[in-house]
Amino acid sequence: MGKFFFFFTILFLAEVSHAQEPIDALRYGMIGQGGTARAQAIGGAIVSLGGDISTATVNPAGLGLFKTNDFVFSPGLSFGSTKIDYLGQQKKDKNFNADFSNIGIVLAKPGYQTDKWRNFTFAIGMNKMVNYSNKTLLEGSNNKSSYSEKYIDELINNQVTDPNRAANDYPYGSSLAFNTYLIDTIAGPGNSVLGYRSLATPLTGVTQRQTSITKGGIRDTYFAGSANFQDKLFLGATIVFSKLSFERTNTFRETDASGNDQNNFNYFETEEYLLSEGVGLGLKLGALYKATDLLRIGLAFHSPVAYNMTDRYSTKVTTDLEGYLGNGVMTQSSLDLNSSELGQFQYNYVNPMRMMLGVSYVLHSGEDVTKQKGFLSADVEYINYASSKFKTYTGEGGSSANGDSYLKQVTATVKDQFKSALNFRVGGELKFNTIMTRLGFNYMGNPYNTPYIQAKKMNISGGLGYRNRGMFIDLTYIQQITQDATFPYKLDTSFYEPGFIKQKMGNVVMTVGFKF
Repeated sequence: MGKFFFFFTILFLAEVSHAQEPIDALRYGMIGQGGTARAQAIGGAIVSLGGDISTATVNPAGLGLFKTNDFVFSPGLSFGSTKIDYLGQQKKDKNFNADFSNIGIVLAKPGYQTDKWRNFTFAIGMNKMVNYSNKTLLEGSNNKSSYSEKYIDELINNQVTDPNRAANDYPYGSSLAFNTYLIDTIAGPGNSVLGYRSLATPLTGVTQRQTSITKGGIRDTYFAGSANFQDKLFLGATIVFSKLSFERTNTFRETDASGNDQNNFNYFETEEYLLSEGVGLGLKLGALYKATDLLRIGLAFHSPVAYNMTDRYSTKVTTDLEGYLGNGVMTQSSLDLNSSELGQFQYNYVNPMRMMLGVSYVLHSGEDVTKQKGFLSADVEYINYASSKFKTYTGEGGSSANGDSYLKQVTATVKDQFKSALNFRVGGELKFNTIMTRLGFNYMGNPYNTPYIQAKKMNISGGLGYRNRGMFIDLTYIQQITQDATFPYKLDTSFYEPGFIKQKMGNVVMTVGFKF
C-alpha cells in the first residue's frame, strides 16, 4: 500500500548494521506507572492524591502525607491474547507472565511541634514501569512483495557490485541471503554484476508467517523525599535509576504457495535476535497543595531519562531452493561471519520529559483519616514522543562516523513520524470501615503523526482493599486494551503492509503492606 511507503523507512548505511529503529523511541518512551494495587485500581490517578508509595515515582510530594512508616510488596500476574490482522488474515496468540509490580519502604520523620515544617518523608524502592513479555503471531498470503527484497534494497542502497562484498560485508542481512542463494546476481557483460534478484516467488503467491517473542521491561530504583509545610503545601523530589532490558526473537518464514516444485523456491526462514540493555538516570519533581480539607491539587515534572544503551544482535537465514545450483537446504548465521560473536553497538537514548496535573476531592475529610469516606481523583499528562533522541556514545565501543550519521537519521525520523499526546487517568475509592472498593480508567493517547495508523492504550480497573491493625492488603484487576501496528518488514520502493494489532491483557496485582 503506497500510503505506507514513507513510514519508518530508514536506509542502512555502508559497512554498518544497527538495531535501532524509530519504533524503539515509542517502545521505550510509552511507559506506564506501575505501582501498588491501590494506585493501579484507581487508574493511576495519584498526582494530587498522595499517601501511597507509588507517588514516589509519579509526584513525590504526595509522600508528605504519610504519618507512619510503611513497607509494601506487590506481586502480580498478567495474561491475555494478541490478535494481528495482516493482509486480511487474523492470527491470535496467548501470553502469561508472573512478576512483581513494586517493593519499597516509606520512612516518615516528624518535625518539631513548633516547626512549620510538620514532617519529612523518605522512600526507597523499585517499581516496574513496563513489562515487555509477550508472544505474537502474524500470517498472511502475499502476491506483491517478498521479505527477501529488503536484502536487495540493502545491496542497491550501498552500491554493491562486488560479489565478495555482497558475501561478507553485511553479516546481519544481505550477506546471509546471498550466501544461501536466496539472493543471486544478475549477470552482465564480462561477468559483471548488473543487479540482484530474489528466488522467492511473490507473483505466484507466498505465505508469510512471523512469530515474535519478547521479554524484559523497565524497572526504576528510586530514592525519594518529601517535606510537609503546615499540612498545606507538600514538596518532593525523586532520583531514579532506571534499568531497561528488551529481548526479542523474530522468526519470519516465507513459503511458496504456488504448488510448483520446479521453480527453485520452496521456503526460506530468517531468525533475528536482539537484546537491548541500558541504564539511565532521571529526576522527578512535584508539588501538592491542599486548597481545603476536601480539595487537593498536584503538579509533577519528570525529566528525560538518559540511557546508556548496548544492543547485541544476530541473524540466521535458512533456505530450501529445490536443488538450485545443486544445493540442498542451506543455513548461515551472522556468527559464522563474525567470529562466533554477537554484533554489538553502543549508543545513548533519551526519552521524553513529562508534565502532569492532578485534582482530587476527598469525601468527608478531616484530621481523623478514619472518618474519610473515600475520594475522586483525576490526572492529565503531557508527553511529546517526537522529542525522543538517539545520540552518539563516545566511550569505548561507541558509534563510528557512520553510526553517528545513522543515529541522527533515526532521530530525525522520530521527530517526523511521532507527535505529542495527552494521557488521562481518573479513579475513585469508597471506604466502608476496614474495606475499600475502587474503580479507575486510564487512557494513553495516539503518538503517531499520521492519519493512517492510530494507536491507543486503555486500562479499565477495579479492586478491593482491607486495612486493620497496621496491616493492609489490596487486590486489583486491570483490563488493558491496546491498538497498534507492526511492520514485519519495510521496503524502499515495493509494497509492504503493516499488521494491525489488537491486544487484550488482564493483570492481577496484589499489594501486602505493614505499618511500623
